[in-house]
Amino acid sequence: MTSTEPASPRVLAEWHNRVQAEYRSAAITAQVLQWSIRFGLPRPLLDSAGRIVADELDHASLSHACLVALGGPDQPVDLDQAELSPRVAAEGPLASLVDTVLSAFCFGETFAVPLFSAMRASTTHPAARPVLDRVLRDEAAHRAFGWEALDALLDLDPEGVRARVGAALPAVIAAFGRAYGEAQDGPPLLPDERAAGLLDAAAYRRIFQDTLHGDILPRLARRGIPWAADRCYDPPA
Repeated sequence: MTSTEPASPRVLAEWHNRVQAEYRSAAITAQVLQWSIRFGLPRPLLDSAGRIVADELDHASLSHACLVALGGPDQPVDLDQAELSPRVAAEGPLASLVDTVLSAFCFGETFAVPLFSAMRASTTHPAARPVLDRVLRDEAAHRAFGWEALDALLDLDPEGVRARVGAALPAVIAAFGRAYGEAQDGPPLLPDERAAGLLDAAAYRRIFQDTLHGDILPRLARRGIPWAADRCYDPPA
């Protein structure tokens, strides 16, 4: 595929979804920033959250430009307003902040680093490669923010936050398992699709298992959340 040939429907769908995901991340991080201000998290974390909002908006704009360059429509991507806000817990905003830091950052951004690294490794299309270069540069900082924010929340309420995270883990792991660990095989990716940044289902499944067991669960265990040290995710047969 040259830069002037239209991409496959799978490529266009993937980049359309990435635009939506980046806008969603920006909106959720903005809410995390508001809650973090409310509960007095350290100023460096607040500054990091502000930079992440700007990063995610940049990623969305770059992804949209890539979508158009690949042959997608040059018009705004529809956004589901319900997905632009994190879930508000019945227990209140502090519980909501813990839940969102855990899911969106300790899980979502930690998975994002190896996923985008794998995508970038085979991406050669001139419209897609610079976008993945930029996203991958930013993702490590976004991952670090999540774990630093969790540490700050543990400082606020060690036992309460540990209990909240431990109770939330089964549902969070299951949700990411459905998204990544149970990715279903489809028709093999064409070379042009890999060159435009697509990964096959086997890569999603491998990265899910490797990152969950080799990175996320050990980080949680080191923070005194013992549930994470001896439980695993087993996808349905």
